Amino acid sequence: MTPNPHAPRPPGDPGRWTMLQQRIDRSFWQWDRDLEAGADVLTRFVILRPPERLDYDTFDEAEAMFEAMDEG
Repeated sequence: MTPNPHAPRPPGDPGRWTMLQQRIDRSFWQWDRDLEAGADVLTRFVILRPPERLDYDTFDEAEAMFEAMDEG
């Protein structure tokens, strides 16, 4: 399924949200936040499967979980 560019981003958290993948029951997001003015960006990867929210530090870990959900 092609990600819906108009899908609502996860609520309540400031920053830049980019949808990476989407299924009927869940979505996979990249969440970028500026730590301080001119500082590095903190990136997290988030899977939303309401009411669940799963946060990961690495893309590979999050993508593996997102894909494994197809098998369960």
